[in-house]
Amino acid sequence: MIQTISQWQSTRNALIHREVLLRKLRALYSEKKNVLIMGPTGIGKTTLLLGLSQILPLRICDDCSSLGRICDILERQFGWNDSKLNLTERKNRLLRYFEQRNHPIAFDHVAAVRPRVARFIARLIPPAPVWIACRSDQRKEIGHLWEHLYSFTRIPVPPFSMAETSAMIEHAMTAGMIQSEVIRYTAHLHRISKGVPRILYQLLNMLKNHRYNIAVSSGLNLLELDRKISQLIDTASEPI
Repeated sequence: MIQTISQWQSTRNALIHREVLLRKLRALYSEKKNVLIMGPTGIGKTTLLLGLSQILPLRICDDCSSLGRICDILERQFGWNDSKLNLTERKNRLLRYFEQRNHPIAFDHVAAVRPRVARFIARLIPPAPVWIACRSDQRKEIGHLWEHLYSFTRIPVPPFSMAETSAMIEHAMTAGMIQSEVIRYTAHLHRISKGVPRILYQLLNMLKNHRYNIAVSSGLNLLELDRKISQLIDTASEPI
């Protein structure tokens, strides 16, 4: 039996319910387009990038806090280790690499990127297609990259439909994570999660680890309340 939500999620990769979206992204990849993947927290942007990177040559940088961190992450992926190079030399080596190979590179968590980082990402266009995951194309969510968005194709990631929520619950049942009777309450779980995959994962994990009598309204209310409390605790523990 699968013990944790992360194990179950990674096994299925949460992509089997995003077939239409994946086909669109693969087409944009083939066309070497710059892509802006947009959606609220927990909607599955990072999961999409990780899933695509398993089937297509797509490099992902999930920490854009500084140019040094970008170099560290990408150099580690390439197996590069040359401490004699300064930051400018490392940056230029990465630019040459992507210019020669023309493989897409994806950046996650870009809202607070510094001007220097934004200039580096902009330099990758057009030698390499650039993909960016962000909450929206508003300036406060895309930071200093906002002025370069004219060259990007925007792809919004929608919430799960009822059918996708049902499919996710069925796979959780097949994985032995939850009891079979949970499927009868798909509509309630869809309402509580609002179609957001991360919230649905949390709910399923809670149903596995706790006893909730969701056959009655009080059980559903307790499940929803506990999830909100857990969310508040997680938010309060995040670094400022």
